[in-house]
Amino acid sequence: MLFPECSQPQGGRAVLLSIKPKYSDLILSTEKGVEFRRSWAREDVGLIVIYASSPQQRLVATVRVEDVIHTSPSKLWEYCRSHGGGLTRQELFDYFSGKPKGYAVILGTVRKMRKPIDPGSLMANFSPPQSFRYLTEVELKSIESAGF
Repeated sequence: MLFPECSQPQGGRAVLLSIKPKYSDLILSTEKGVEFRRSWAREDVGLIVIYASSPQQRLVATVRVEDVIHTSPSKLWEYCRSHGGGLTRQELFDYFSGKPKGYAVILGTVRKMRKPIDPGSLMANFSPPQSFRYLTEVELKSIESAGF
């Protein structure tokens, strides 16, 4: 199993998160411990399934969510520096340009898939989420069966 409580991740739901391959690779190597977002889920999230966007277009890993911080870009920069955010100061401030607050998703345990998975093979009519989308219990079990 992915995690013992896979179908109901502790601390919240599971989401599918689109991440550029440059950053998903840093998460897989554990160099990046924070994922920054301009907006975030309304419901608690306990598990992220990482979808590496174009050109990879594959599910590559799962990661536990340790915490979510909602604060100013300057405070987010502190998290970036101390938790391995994978961005320069300028990149972070450019990303949050025009936003008084943003989100830092503090990442926990990373589980890499045996091999990257084409999400279309697991989810009918798959369309990559612009940012994220909640996963159903059936989708999560399907990913678990195929990935580990």
